[in-house]
Amino acid sequence: MSRITPHPRRRRRVSAAAALALVAPLVLAACSDDASSASGDGSWEPDRDIDWIVPYSAGGGFDTYSRGIAEVMQRGHLPDGVNVVIRNTPPLPQGISQMFNADADGYTIGILPMPAAIAQEIQEPDLAQWKTSEFTVLGQVDENGYVVYVPSDSEFETIEDLIAAEDIRAITVEQGSSSALAGLATIQALDLDAQVTYGAEGSAEVVTAALRGDADFFVYGSTDLVGFVESGDIRPLMYLGTEDQLPENFDWLQDVPTAEEAGFPDLAGAVTELRVIVGPPDLPEPVAEYLRGLLADTMADEEFITWAEEADRPIVPRTAEETEAAIADQITQMEELVPQLADG
Repeated sequence: MSRITPHPRRRRRVSAAAALALVAPLVLAACSDDASSASGDGSWEPDRDIDWIVPYSAGGGFDTYSRGIAEVMQRGHLPDGVNVVIRNTPPLPQGISQMFNADADGYTIGILPMPAAIAQEIQEPDLAQWKTSEFTVLGQVDENGYVVYVPSDSEFETIEDLIAAEDIRAITVEQGSSSALAGLATIQALDLDAQVTYGAEGSAEVVTAALRGDADFFVYGSTDLVGFVESGDIRPLMYLGTEDQLPENFDWLQDVPTAEEAGFPDLAGAVTELRVIVGPPDLPEPVAEYLRGLLADTMADEEFITWAEEADRPIVPRTAEETEAAIADQITQMEELVPQLADG
């Protein structure tokens, strides 16, 4: 069995309320910058709508976070009459390419899935019309550890039951997505006798297929399927993130064994999804600074924090600089992991 390099440990997932304390210094800095630039020193602000690209269909986690941010952003943090227009542009390569190749004028930004972006760039260099390392990074809203789920009426009660089973089936979204990578890493690390079906359009379709009997298990993010867990439709068997990534307010996940506790320490955090906000390469610095401040201001807004709590969507904010470092870590990690998964 190939060794899977663990993801570097990250800070513990914070509650939405705690996010305000983390982001507040960013807002103060952004406000200071805005105040100093308001006297005609070359600053920038938008005078028409901003397109926000989501490289997935509506209804999934990336779409939900994007709409939550956009609603608060346009209601109190943009000039009058300027809105944020969500553009769902699946499949994933098409959406990422549109983000990367947009005009560098501040009117097109998007939510970038990591490590999916770099994994697809490595796997499909002819298809990937982008360079992950060249995006203009604006910040991060979430960090999503993965979970192995089964339908609630599944015969598999524990992860050991799944390991012992033969000829089992998994389902996921498109190849090269973060969820697909996490699933392949899990299959390889646990040496599962599993076949994978690709092509589901989002989390709801993955769950529906499993409940219909088309799959025995699936690997998806901890923040994506809260409603299905709380309704009793699906059960978690193992948490694939690190202890630091465990959402404190998810009671249903607290007693689920981690990969490390189950005897697979190399799998813990091996694939962790980051929801990163980016613009195209070479955004002019005044534009990038405005958008970074805008994002930080929005994520620190009490209205957004309330939305996140009510939607069961934890916030794990990072500054642009911190996010750039996290992306660099994942690029290095995927350059090692993706060939391992292909060989496996």
